[in-house]
Amino acid sequence: MEQQSQWVGIDVSKASLDVCLRPSGEQFQVKNQASGIVKLIEHLQRFKIQQVILEASGGLELDAAQALQEKGFAISIINPRQARDFAKASGKLAKTDRIDAAVLAHFGEAMQPAVTVLASACEQALQAAVTRRRQLVEMLTAEKNRQSSLRGKMRQSVDEHLEWLEDRIRELDDEIEQLSQAHEQWRSRITILKSVPGIGKVIATTLVAALPELGQVNDKRISALVGVAPLNRDSGKFRGSRTIWGGRANVRAALYMGALVAVQHNPILKSFYARLLSQGKAKKVALTACMHKLLRILNAMIRDGKPWQLPTLASEGN
Repeated sequence: MEQQSQWVGIDVSKASLDVCLRPSGEQFQVKNQASGIVKLIEHLQRFKIQQVILEASGGLELDAAQALQEKGFAISIINPRQARDFAKASGKLAKTDRIDAAVLAHFGEAMQPAVTVLASACEQALQAAVTRRRQLVEMLTAEKNRQSSLRGKMRQSVDEHLEWLEDRIRELDDEIEQLSQAHEQWRSRITILKSVPGIGKVIATTLVAALPELGQVNDKRISALVGVAPLNRDSGKFRGSRTIWGGRANVRAALYMGALVAVQHNPILKSFYARLLSQGKAKKVALTACMHKLLRILNAMIRDGKPWQLPTLASEGN
C-alpha cells in the first residue's frame, strides 16, 4: 500500500526538538544538536513527508531547518503568533512542547503554508553582519546618551566603550563591504538601490541582506513581508483607522530612515508627503505611507533591473 503523506510539526527549544507526525499521531523527541538532528532526519526518511512546520524561535530552529532542507524536505518556518492563534481556534488552550508540536502539524495540514527557502551560507553571513552592526549602533547610541550625565571613572569607562564600539562598527563595515561585493547580483542590487535619493549604502545593504524577496514578489506581498501594508480594523458598525503590524522590524527600521531622508530630498516622496500633510494626515501616518510608496518603488526597480529614473517613476500611480 502507498504510504499516507505526513505533516510534521516540530516544537523547538534550546535543548530539544519535540516532533509530531499527522495524521499518524506518532510523537518523539530528539536533542537540538547535531546528533539529534541526524536522528530526526533518519526517522523522517522512513515516511512520506508532505511538509515540516517549525516556529521561528530566535534562531534556535535554523540548524534543524537547514539540515532538513538540505535533505530535500519541504519546510515552513511560521510566526509563533500564527501557531498560537490557530491553537486557540482549535480549542487547544493547554501549552506543552508535545501539544505545540501537534498543533504545528495540524496547522500545516489545514493551512498548507508557503515553503520557506532558507538563505545560503553567504547570505546568512551577510545577514548576521548587518544585524550585528545594527545592534552595535543601538549600543553606541545608548552609551552616548549616558555619557553627558557621568563623571570621573564612569565617564572614562563609557568613553572607552564608545571607542571600542566605533572600532567594531568600522570592522563590520569592512566585512559587510567585502561580503556584499562578493556576488555580482548583490553588487548590482546595491547599486540600483543607492541610485534612489534617500537610500544610502547601509540601507541598501540591509535591504539586500534581510529582504531577498525584493523584486521577486508583487507589491502586496513585499509590503506584507516588511509590515507596511495598511490593514483594516473594521467590525460591525465600528470603522477604525488602518494600522500596520508584523513583518520584519529590521527592514522596517531601515526603510523608516530612508523615508525620513527621502521626504526631504527625493522629489516624488517629497511632493507625496507634502500632499498628505495638506490633506490633514498626521506626520506619522504620512511618513508610513511614504515608506510604503518607497518600498513599492524599490521593488519595481529591482524587478526591472533599472536604476532611479525620475520621469519614469513620476508617471507611476500614487
